[in-house]
Amino acid sequence: MRRILTTIIFIMLTNTAAAQEVSPEVDEGISKIKQTTFDFNVETRLFKDKKAKEFIFKHKNISADWIHAGDNLFKVKADREIFSLMGTGLEWNVALNAVDKKFAVLPSVGINFYMRIRPRLDIYFQFSGMTIGNRGHFSDFETGLKYFPQKNFSISAGWRRLDFKLRRGGEVSDFDLNGMFAGVRYDF
Repeated sequence: MRRILTTIIFIMLTNTAAAQEVSPEVDEGISKIKQTTFDFNVETRLFKDKKAKEFIFKHKNISADWIHAGDNLFKVKADREIFSLMGTGLEWNVALNAVDKKFAVLPSVGINFYMRIRPRLDIYFQFSGMTIGNRGHFSDFETGLKYFPQKNFSISAGWRRLDFKLRRGGEVSDFDLNGMFAGVRYDF
């Protein structure tokens, strides 16, 4: 163990090592350390309409989304990949959407399509929604561009239309957001 730690420290300090001087076990362990990612990202967006703010926290296929535009909308979503090939892919998702007025909750299902149009530029479309007849509905449509200037960092711009309405008893809970946004994202 001491030898492995010493070798790792030496390699980190000198950033060079001869293949003959390091055992295969240590070399394999070092490559695993360098490839470790946390599969976690954080994104924030600002909307032109209503000066709304959005924060998205995602770990692997589960994300939590909070939008503040006077009222608050919370969304917990699970994505599942259908296919992915060279930067282009299709996913489906299920989500629970809640507005903080009397804690109104509606489920939704949706689909996400993304396509790499240049080496560092993606275009994407997302739609999710569900209706429960006269009692209410939820719909969320988003389209935009993502630019990746660095490996773990992206900048996005797009348009989003989000509509939430639920009638319970005599009360109506609603949330409406429509407009352009700009955002930044960092992948850990």
